[in-house]
Amino acid sequence: MQDVSVYQERREALKARYLPNGDAAPQSVQTVDVDHLALICSELERTIGFYSEVLGMRLTRIVQNRDEPTSTHIFVDMGAGNQLAFFDVPEKGPAPTIRGVGSMHHVALKTEPQQMRAVLGRLEQRHILYSMHGTPAVGSIYVRDPDNILIELTTGY
Repeated sequence: MQDVSVYQERREALKARYLPNGDAAPQSVQTVDVDHLALICSELERTIGFYSEVLGMRLTRIVQNRDEPTSTHIFVDMGAGNQLAFFDVPEKGPAPTIRGVGSMHHVALKTEPQQMRAVLGRLEQRHILYSMHGTPAVGSIYVRDPDNILIELTTGY
């Protein structure tokens, strides 16, 4: 087994330096809310199907991407007025990104236990692979969307 104590020491040093009160960083620039997170997908129909039919999010808008006229920008409601958005990039091709510095690791979304159970049922019904940590009451589901984006649904933490 790998000795990870050096990493834990580094975490403690970061906490001591940047979280002097132990729990929270000092006051920072405040935003009002998250408007949307924008991700890139390879196929809009598969993305819409996964997020609406499997995760239960409502599609709210379909528009032209402001930066790229050939690209379509879709939005799904994550709840609490927050949106998850996707672009397709038909002129760039379907090449996937490689995970590394500057890339996103995953999107974590809070949900209620009854919603978690409903998603679990749809995942199992569709034979979609996922991992579960804890229970629907206090836990997380990790699942990959059609473009391999890691989505975490979490309850009770």
